[in-house]
Amino acid sequence: MSATLKNIKSNLKKVDAHTIDKVGYDELPELTDEMFDRAIYKVDGAVRTAPRRRGAQKKETKVAVNVRLPRAVVDYFKWEGRGWQTKIGVALEAWIKSHPHS
Repeated sequence: MSATLKNIKSNLKKVDAHTIDKVGYDELPELTDEMFDRAIYKVDGAVRTAPRRRGAQKKETKVAVNVRLPRAVVDYFKWEGRGWQTKIGVALEAWIKSHPHS
């Protein structure tokens, strides 16, 4: 055992064996934006600035979906770099305009 582990005054086996059941999860408080605002972020022991987060949309303009596309389509749009998903959306909107419902 290393010198560091010898100095720990905690029962590590008990800590490792501890599990939280469903009731325990239900008792945990819901994380709020205020909690994250008060948080101190540490990376490798160094204090870092909080990660940036997007605010709420002013009005919902897009909907998150999962869609499977052919590899060639994704590669074509990704080749141009950032904004490739927006470009796919623009292409689909153009297709909708050229193929209106009867």
